[in-house]
Amino acid sequence: MSAKNLKDLENEYTKDKEIQNYKFLKQYLTLHRAELFFADKAIFIEGDTERILLPAMMKKIDQDNPDNPLLSQNISIVEVGNYSHIFEKFIDFFGIKSLIITDIDSAKTIQEDNETKTIKCKVDSTEEAITTNASLKFFYEKEKISDYKDKKVDTLTLSKKEETDTTSNQTTKKWKLDTDGKLVCVYQTKEKNSDTLEYHARSFEDSFFHLNRQFIIDNKVNFKSLKHIAYFEEKTGTSYAKDAYELAENCIYKKPPFAIEILLNSDEDFSNWKTPDYINQGLLWLKD
Repeated sequence: MSAKNLKDLENEYTKDKEIQNYKFLKQYLTLHRAELFFADKAIFIEGDTERILLPAMMKKIDQDNPDNPLLSQNISIVEVGNYSHIFEKFIDFFGIKSLIITDIDSAKTIQEDNETKTIKCKVDSTEEAITTNASLKFFYEKEKISDYKDKKVDTLTLSKKEETDTTSNQTTKKWKLDTDGKLVCVYQTKEKNSDTLEYHARSFEDSFFHLNRQFIIDNKVNFKSLKHIAYFEEKTGTSYAKDAYELAENCIYKKPPFAIEILLNSDEDFSNWKTPDYINQGLLWLKD
């Protein structure tokens, strides 16, 4: 492994006039995640829910794919909200294989009181839906949700490559799609639940409820972190009255306790609930 000089990393931020991002990165890593300097791989996650559940999800992957287990690898897990793009120069500088687990964050624009406002919406609610996720827009330079749907992990891998502006003749580095790339962002995808209902979630909770509604129902007395628990069982005819999006919007009281209660209600090998496919695919990519 080649030695890296942090002054050179600072220069990468300075030349692009991003010194504030470097100061944040330096403070953050010093206070919270110094082990990232020594990691072989990294996972960047949004918040507490993923941080609490990720070891169990990794164990589920290892149980089904015992070769080169994730839990025995030198992987640093970094909680960054949806600001993973601030770490992009760090990722490129150290060249470690990195997985960003984020949300597709679908939204639409509306006119209200003579103002244009952006509000969250279901992924499939309108063809004009956009993503408000800063990291997705930074790395893939696309805003329309339609540009993110039906993508597989191996079509989303990125490398930072030099390109020259023909007008100014200046050379810059930008993230570009590359099948051999060491960075990928994963986000919610369309998938079927046990009732073969196909659905594209907007967030982790949205996706989890779609796949694991029965798990919640079976353990409803133990989920104190959820409000309006009756919503999970309410039906209109033979169909559930509220879909996973509505459950995610109305039933989460506190996210960290919800994640803990998933683990408390898990069986020994975590087989009584399903990991969303986008996280599975990302972890399998990182595992190799």
